[in-house]
Amino acid sequence: MQEKEKAQGFRHDFTPSELKALLFHSKKCPECEGELSKEKNCEMVKGEDVNSSSAPFFVSNIRVNHYGYVFQCQKCGKVFTLMELAEKN
Repeated sequence: MQEKEKAQGFRHDFTPSELKALLFHSKKCPECEGELSKEKNCEMVKGEDVNSSSAPFFVSNIRVNHYGYVFQCQKCGKVFTLMELAEKN
């Protein structure tokens, strides 16, 4: 049986306003005021793929879990990214 490949690191990408929205803003839909449910997404990428000029984080030959969040309204069904929620608040 083949083992699932494990990540050797992780990364979250947040601007300060996105982090503020994730931690402190109410999780209400900007359209209808319904409750938002949070879903955490994860994709495994190569270390060099998450390197950028703003975040020099060069790890060449490792696997990194790259996390992100989306929010879905329980009432109207609309889906929002964390960036969209930060802009609307």
